[in-house]
Amino acid sequence: MDGFAEDMAPLVGQFPPYPLSWYFFGLSREVPRNRPVGRDILGRRFVAFRTPDGRAVILDGRCSHFGADLSLGTVCGDAVRCAFHHWQYGPDGRCRSIPAGEDIPAWARQTSYPVEERNGQVFFFNAPEALFPLPFFPNCRPENFVASRPYGVVLECPWYLIGANAFDLQHFRAAHDRRLVGEPEVCCPAPFARRASGTFEIASDSLQDRVTRLLAGPRVTLTLTDWCGNLMFTTARFRRTCSYGMIATEPLGPSRARVHITVFVPRGASVLGRLTDPLHALVRRLFILRFLSADADRLKGTRYHPNRLIAADQHLADYFHWLARVSHGQAVRRGNEETTACTPVICR
Repeated sequence: MDGFAEDMAPLVGQFPPYPLSWYFFGLSREVPRNRPVGRDILGRRFVAFRTPDGRAVILDGRCSHFGADLSLGTVCGDAVRCAFHHWQYGPDGRCRSIPAGEDIPAWARQTSYPVEERNGQVFFFNAPEALFPLPFFPNCRPENFVASRPYGVVLECPWYLIGANAFDLQHFRAAHDRRLVGEPEVCCPAPFARRASGTFEIASDSLQDRVTRLLAGPRVTLTLTDWCGNLMFTTARFRRTCSYGMIATEPLGPSRARVHITVFVPRGASVLGRLTDPLHALVRRLFILRFLSADADRLKGTRYHPNRLIAADQHLADYFHWLARVSHGQAVRRGNEETTACTPVICR
């Protein structure tokens, strides 16, 4: 078979501009208690502020009255006050006060988004209700890890090609100077997640790989769990260690995307271990970013053509079918399977 029929892979138009999922808003320290903060994300303005008890709140950033930027306003108790006419909005997005009158119209409200704050980072779900809890690495608890400073980079490719790398067997066999051992495993461990796992020989003689073989071992099992194409958790398990990385994607248009990469290390059990945790995170961050930088170059200018997939792209086609569903909020149903199972699921 030279290629797939046109109905064997989803068309570009079946991917939304912004998948329904959790998005990285910023670092916790970037959302202070004394003032609102604005961000332009997903083609719109958002505003974040904290209630007196320190809880982070994220609302639509343009006032429902005249569209003024709420981040230019002030925090009043557990509400944000618009700088233009002093309308106040509470954590649920409802307008509480209009100084010019007592009657508050029903349309005077902002969309309030689900917010989670974890490991010094703030995330929000881009819908009034979250379809799934903010995920983490399989079988791991966030409080047992320390996060590195995120690294941001803009990739010149559509957002839906970034996670596809992990399900592209041709790429698996051709990139990173890694020799694939056996066949990778692909499964759907949760209704909005897809996972790929494969074992590789570290094949190159680069300085980094020689150090990796010496300190960690000659083989690595790479696992990536993709949540709706924009939030990915990767683990690299060597004989003597394991690395953890999170990739949060932010679409910037039809052919560009920003990714925020955070490296995690297990929290030290002793006082000395806790003191060296930031150093461990920094070292692993340097190794992982060097490893991923080659992919950033390879992805530049890439485009998805559904009628140019071949038989060797079956896993990739299945991924795109899955992504076209979950990115619109359509869960993949798995019957009575446990969430930790890795039984392949038909995702079309």
